[in-house]
Amino acid sequence: MTKKTGSFCILATLFAFIISACGGDDEAARADYNIDQDEDNTTVTIDENYVYKLPVIFHVLYSDRNDKTQYVDATRLKDILNNVNEIYQGGIYGQSENVKVRFVLASVDENGRQLETPGVEYVRWTDTYPINPYTLMGDNTRKYIRYIWDPNEYINVLVYHFKSENKNGTTLGVSHMPYSIRGNNTLEGLSIINYPHLSKGNLSYAYCTSLNSQYINQESSRYTVDKHKSRYTLSLWDINVTLAHELGHYLGAFHTFTERDNEAVDSCGDTDYCKDTPSYNKVEYDNYLNQYLLQLSSGQPVNPHLLLARSSCDGQNFQSYNIMDYAVSLGFQISADQKYRMRHVLYYSPLMPGPKKNGANRNTRVKEGRNVQEDQPLQLPITTVR
Repeated sequence: MTKKTGSFCILATLFAFIISACGGDDEAARADYNIDQDEDNTTVTIDENYVYKLPVIFHVLYSDRNDKTQYVDATRLKDILNNVNEIYQGGIYGQSENVKVRFVLASVDENGRQLETPGVEYVRWTDTYPINPYTLMGDNTRKYIRYIWDPNEYINVLVYHFKSENKNGTTLGVSHMPYSIRGNNTLEGLSIINYPHLSKGNLSYAYCTSLNSQYINQESSRYTVDKHKSRYTLSLWDINVTLAHELGHYLGAFHTFTERDNEAVDSCGDTDYCKDTPSYNKVEYDNYLNQYLLQLSSGQPVNPHLLLARSSCDGQNFQSYNIMDYAVSLGFQISADQKYRMRHVLYYSPLMPGPKKNGANRNTRVKEGRNVQEDQPLQLPITTVR
C-alpha cells in the first residue's frame, strides 16, 4: 500500500478531517508438536461456514531498541490484529462481508516451543537499516529465509522501518501474492504452479507480508475514542487498514483500481477479477485529488466526500470504502467476490495455514526425518504488491 506525498502533505498540515461512518512470560517450554493452532488436522467439514483460525507471527526487525517505532510494543501489535479482525468480520464499521477468518497470535514457535510473548519475536537487524522491503522480499538466494517461520503454519508479518525509495509516495506495506495450483481449482490472476504442497524448505525467498513500522501508531479514531460513533477522524496512514489491505493481497485479492503488472495505469478496466468492486482509473483520480488539494485556500475546510469520490469505468459515481483501494478510502469493506477469492486461497493454495479441501496441508509441521525433496529449494515466481 502506498500513500501519495506532495499534496497529501498539504492535507495533513491543514487538519484531520471528520468522517461520517456508514454503520454501525517465562522461559520457553519444551517442544510440543501436537499443538495444532491452525486446525489443519481438523475432521470437520471445510465449507463456507468454517471459520479459519490463522496464526500470525510478527517478526519485529529493529536496529534501535529504544525507538518504539522499531521495537514495537507487543500490546500495540495485539491491538492492531484485533482491529483487523473486526474489519474481516464485517458489519463493525459499515456494510461488509464476513470472511469468517480469525487472525490469532501464534502461541508456539515453528519448533513447538511456547512463545514468551504470543505472536511476536524481536530480531535485532545487523545490516543496513532502514530496510528496503523489495530487496528483502525479492531476494531468492535464501538469505532472508531465516526471518520467517513455516508458512504452512503461520502468516509471517515482518515489521520494520522501510527504506524510502518511492519518489511518488510513502510505502506503508508490501505483501507477496499467493500461488494457485494447476488443475480444476485454479484462481484467475495468481501465479499457477504444479505443486499441491510446498514446504518452507522449497522456498528460496522470505514469503511474507511487510509493515512499515514508522507508521505503527497512525490510526483513525474509529477504533478507540470514537468506537461505534457515527463520526470519526480519519487517518490517511491508518496502520490497521494497511495490515488488512496487505493481508488481502496475501489471501489473493488485488487492488480495486485498474492496474497492469500490479501498478496503476492510465486506463479503465476490471483487473481485480471481482465483478462487484467498481473499477476506476487511479491515475486520473490522483490528478483530480492533487488539483483539489492544491486549490484549497489556507484554512479552508476539506470536504471528505470529494476525497472519497470515484467515477467507475462504466460512469457510475461511488464513495471508496474497500480495503483493497487506497488514497483516500475508508478501508473497511470487503465484497462477496473478494471473500470468495480469499476463501478459495485458503481452501486450495499451498503455503497457507489451516485445513484444505484437498487435504494437502495435513501434518506439515516441521519434524525430523523430512525427505530431500521437501528440503529442495525451488525457483518459484515471486509477486510482490504494495
